[in-house]
Amino acid sequence: MIDPVVCGGLRIACSWLLGMVLFPLFIRWQRRKSLGQKIKKEGPAIHLHKENTPSMGGVIVVLVAFLVAFLWSPVPDFFPYIPLLSGFFLLGFLDDYWKSVLGHPWGWKARYRFILEVLLACGVVWWGRASFPPALAVPFTSKVIALTPTSFFLYGVLLIVASCNAFNIADGLDGLAAGCGILTLLFWGVLLELLHRSSFAALAFAFAGGLFAFLWFNCWPAEIFLGDSGSLPIGALIGILALASGHSLLLVFSGIVFVIDTLSVILQVLSFRVFGKRIFLMSPLHHHFELRGEKEMRVTVRLWIVQALGVLLASVGFWR
Repeated sequence: MIDPVVCGGLRIACSWLLGMVLFPLFIRWQRRKSLGQKIKKEGPAIHLHKENTPSMGGVIVVLVAFLVAFLWSPVPDFFPYIPLLSGFFLLGFLDDYWKSVLGHPWGWKARYRFILEVLLACGVVWWGRASFPPALAVPFTSKVIALTPTSFFLYGVLLIVASCNAFNIADGLDGLAAGCGILTLLFWGVLLELLHRSSFAALAFAFAGGLFAFLWFNCWPAEIFLGDSGSLPIGALIGILALASGHSLLLVFSGIVFVIDTLSVILQVLSFRVFGKRIFLMSPLHHHFELRGEKEMRVTVRLWIVQALGVLLASVGFWR
């Protein structure tokens, strides 16, 4: 029997090594085919030079994570969730295909994608109703809130869809989503291992290793972007891991940057529609800092620090 700590470390290392082999090949292939990300003209003008940078890095992250997650675990508990998680990947991949291959920077309509996200999240929560604890442990206390099947179903769907889109919103600066995602996945991997949900922990560690490899090529100046094929399934996975733990409220702290970025978008939209004024120079918040003159890498590193502090706070909230 392999020690869980060693097993988790091996999964991270294997995913990283496999990604380090595949990413250069994938980047060169996209460059030969003249494929790349189309930059929205509504975004920061300082990002226009990133036009045609290879994208769809999520294809490699998801591939290596799925391969490595099954090592030393022939019939994992998360096996039934693989088709549904793959659905989020396919949803993002089609959006990336629309952008990179067909040349449409906005992809397909957001309302159609949202409907499919909700349907996939419903499938996850329905399928996992027997393995997800139907209760919420309150951080920093010993209190546990029991939920009815209906309320837990609605809460679970909301959590997965919110997590999916929050990760996608944060994927706007070189290295930002990957670095923050690694910290969050490592937190949930360790916590689930402590709760003896080793199969779910295996998936968290495998995806963290894939993101480590991706970050190698995505740190400023990025050679490849994650794309929706990575941000949607990884965001959904984080929501699934949180539900499987029974401590999903800790997601507010362990994913603090995702929460802040998402709130900045919501506040910006509400303020403009109600008062006709914008709170930020641009949302999400990371673009606001850029337009104030902050260097992209400085904004990224500072938000990594914020995420790390959030993970530390979530750890304290779990142990209290």
